[in-house]
Amino acid sequence: MFATVRFGADCQIMVNLLCCIQTLMSHLMWKCQCRPEDCIDLVDEKGSLMNLSQVEDPASEYASKYLQGRQRYILIRVVREENSEATSYESLLEDLGKHYPDLPDQLEQLSGKIPQTIQRKKSSLTTAQPQATPQTKSRALHSKRGLESKNNPK
Repeated sequence: MFATVRFGADCQIMVNLLCCIQTLMSHLMWKCQCRPEDCIDLVDEKGSLMNLSQVEDPASEYASKYLQGRQRYILIRVVREENSEATSYESLLEDLGKHYPDLPDQLEQLSGKIPQTIQRKKSSLTTAQPQATPQTKSRALHSKRGLESKNNPK
């Protein structure tokens, strides 16, 4: 039972899921050249967090219990703030938006941040609504009268 993990500059490796989570995570950290103090995890292609970094006993739990065979996962870094309970997630796959357009926003949602695209959509909705001016009202009235005269000839 294998899965694919994507990371770096469009790199990917196949990993065996019939091993303990601790072994899998150690292998991923070594293969991806993470720092020893880094905390890593995986998200699937839909943006669901696998929470492998939260497993209570990673030395005895098998990865196959949490991950599905023949699936693709993206390696992420879990950053926990020291003075708060805030957690943020950073993709370790470069150009994540190029490969998975929705995932950057989903990682920001997981982090509790409002994605920039949603902020832009909200601001464009509030500013894009046309304001009725006397000139536009006058034009609308004239076009309405023109249609009435065409439909009701004298």
